[in-house]
Amino acid sequence: MEKPANAPHSAGLDNAQALPHLAQLGLLRYVRRNDASWQMLSVDEACSSILGLNAEQLCCSEHSYARCLYACNREQLHAEVQQQLSKRGFFRLHYYLQTPGGLHRVCETGQRQAADHDTLRGYLWLEPAPEEARQLQTLQTDNERLRSSLELYRKAQDSHLEHLARSRAQQDLLLAITKHAYHTASPLLEAGQMITRAACEVFNVNRIGAWRLQGSLLIPIALYQRDEGCFAKVDTLDIQLFPRYLKALQSGRSIDAHNAQQDPRTSELTLNYLKPLNISSMLDAAIRAEGQVVGVLCLEHQGETRHWQADEIAFAAALADQLSQALLLEERQQASSTLNLFRRALEQSASAVILVDRLGRIEYTNSRFSDITQYEPEQLNGQLLSEQEFLAPLAALLRQPHQTFGADHRWQGEFKSYRKDLAPYWAQLSLSRVLSEHGELTHYLGIFEDITQSKLDQQRIERLAYVDDLTGLGNRAYFLQELDDFFGSRDAHGEREACLMLIDVDNFKRINDSLGHQTGDKLLMALAKRLGNSVRQMGKLARLAGNEFAVLLEDCDLSAAHSVADEALDTLSKPLFFDNQLINLTVSLGLACAKQHAEDPPTLLKHAGLALHKAKSSGKNRACAFDESLIAEASYRLFLENNLHRALELGELEVHYQPKIHLGHGKLQGLEALLRWRHPEKGMIRPDQFISVAEETGLILPIGKWVIREACQMLKRLSSHGLDQVKIAINLSPKQFSEPDLAGAIAKILQEEGIDGKRLELELTESLLMDASQPLLDVLESLKSLGLSLAMDDFGTGYSSLSYLKKFPIDVLKIDRSFVMDIPQQEEDMEITAAVIAMAHNLRLNVVAEGIETREQLQFLRLHKCDIGQGYLFDKPLPPNELIERLKRYQR
Repeated sequence: MEKPANAPHSAGLDNAQALPHLAQLGLLRYVRRNDASWQMLSVDEACSSILGLNAEQLCCSEHSYARCLYACNREQLHAEVQQQLSKRGFFRLHYYLQTPGGLHRVCETGQRQAADHDTLRGYLWLEPAPEEARQLQTLQTDNERLRSSLELYRKAQDSHLEHLARSRAQQDLLLAITKHAYHTASPLLEAGQMITRAACEVFNVNRIGAWRLQGSLLIPIALYQRDEGCFAKVDTLDIQLFPRYLKALQSGRSIDAHNAQQDPRTSELTLNYLKPLNISSMLDAAIRAEGQVVGVLCLEHQGETRHWQADEIAFAAALADQLSQALLLEERQQASSTLNLFRRALEQSASAVILVDRLGRIEYTNSRFSDITQYEPEQLNGQLLSEQEFLAPLAALLRQPHQTFGADHRWQGEFKSYRKDLAPYWAQLSLSRVLSEHGELTHYLGIFEDITQSKLDQQRIERLAYVDDLTGLGNRAYFLQELDDFFGSRDAHGEREACLMLIDVDNFKRINDSLGHQTGDKLLMALAKRLGNSVRQMGKLARLAGNEFAVLLEDCDLSAAHSVADEALDTLSKPLFFDNQLINLTVSLGLACAKQHAEDPPTLLKHAGLALHKAKSSGKNRACAFDESLIAEASYRLFLENNLHRALELGELEVHYQPKIHLGHGKLQGLEALLRWRHPEKGMIRPDQFISVAEETGLILPIGKWVIREACQMLKRLSSHGLDQVKIAINLSPKQFSEPDLAGAIAKILQEEGIDGKRLELELTESLLMDASQPLLDVLESLKSLGLSLAMDDFGTGYSSLSYLKKFPIDVLKIDRSFVMDIPQQEEDMEITAAVIAMAHNLRLNVVAEGIETREQLQFLRLHKCDIGQGYLFDKPLPPNELIERLKRYQR
């Protein structure tokens, strides 16, 4: 230690400073404040071994060193220090110091700091304690022991008083809970709120909650917060997230976690529950019922950790028991309420209920049971089920329970019985086994409803469902059921022969349209009556749909079926008189034999339908039997239908053109557009094969527009080669007139292609003109207004009538090829052809003859002044790429 500047000379200090390793000599260097606080600023580190206190402890606060001064007045010592400093520039004094090492006599010497007179520095050393010091130390030790004993006694007294206070409070609370009469429907909630609020005061904690354990969830009952003076709203906790806590709760009576965040039983709760709520200690008491944990009472201490006393742990368990009692009381109340409700529900139930013990003795029936059976409970209770004849179906089920009941111990079904007045009734029964908690059978419970009315309604509906309202015959559902029954009996008793006959009224739509649906219905009823009189004795008759009937001729071969069909044709073709007019009808029939043609009802119906289609397409008013070729025809027709959908898109359709020649001077007069289909696999498909398919599927509408547009484009090509006077004739299907605005669609094509309507001719069929309606006449007038000419195609092959020629704006009459082909061999055809030509000329109509193939035919037609001819004698229909070149050879 250096001698400070301006300090008085001190031989003692200089000698001390010159000594090496002062601490080894017991000298401790120090620096402290120059005041009565005796606050050390720094002390030699050797103080730890000498005084038993380290330098940090002696310097850490203002009074740490001063507190060790023993039996001295610091103010007096400080005055003495100042007095010595003023006289000598340094000081030396003695005093006693009490440290963990004992009582020491200390000698302190020092002087002021050179630059700071508010600070002293110097040395401390211990001197041997004289007898007086030893006596003081002994006295101090005795005083300390006495003081420690007194402190322990005081603490014991305080603890005892606290325990007495807690015990009194605990007893008062338990007494209040025991005497409490529950007034609400939820004793558990009432007890939970009362206990958690009162226990917060008794335990001196801020939060106490009561929770109910259901499965893996802790559901809050009540949680009281003392600092806010209210019950808190808390969420349900998933206890599966805290497995160690749950295990500790189930394995012991209570969890007394003094440091809950560190305790292994509760540490899982730290992150999500304890730390956010500043909970340091927990005391959780399990609520048990019949040995199982059903809840928990949770005391949550916030702030510093708390040690739970034994009486507190026991009292928490006692409170948990009170909650358990409240829970049991609530369950008893609920069970009693449920039982009463169940009894009322049974008595007021719309279903009949019967309870039978395992021996078959009736124990209970409700009022609805009495209403249905007309037997009162006092007549049945205590009686054996087997002795009650009206309950025989139920008794039969219980006689063989292993066959009646499945794995779910239930049976459901219908039974029929009789009331007390012997009136029959039907019931829908649900029968169940009633098992004890140990899985033993104790009773049978039967619940049934009276379904008598619905059963009668069902039978009535079934009768109606199988009868045709209009004719009174069986309907389609009835007939299909009969077919199923026949094939079922046929499979069971060997092969039985039967034939199916389908009957369809020809052209019935025309009758409905012309005479009205009411007259059509009368005709169907009359036909049904005729059919019933002629074939009902030989088979089962039904109306399948609309104007289609079916007859199943059992034990009848195909030959006998043909005889029945001929008789039906003869019977049904006789005229009917309705609404003051005589109506002639024809029918078409299709036959299929079960033994030869089908192995199941759908196939039999399908094959009979194919035969019916064949009869109608062959001219109607006839009967056709099924043969295998019809399947091929139907398959081919289906193939055409499926492929025709894509034929237009893929460019498979073509328009060929057949020249039409003026028979007088031989000049080219025009062309007829003829549709062709070049299939990539089947090759060229004839129009008579696919045009009808196009009409049935509706594809004739887009195809017809496409043909008109192709013809218009061909007219433009012809004009570019000087053939601007040539007309093209196009066939229109009757189906195309179903388009809402046919004339408008054609006008649009003419406008877009830039073609004059005078260069197009539309050929109409006689079947279209038979519909002599005003809407059709309006459409034809609209077409005429576009400049188009109209031709009647195939005249003489249908219901030819001069009224068509008079009523409709026809320009051209075409003689069908069937009249031309046998000229001059058939004189009758020659006379008809000559008469048609003469008649047409008288009506100022041009005449076109089709199918001219020989010079004799050409000579005959020229002789009778036929205007125009076409046929293979002149040219076959030509594809577009050959047409222009081939037309060069004709005169223009």
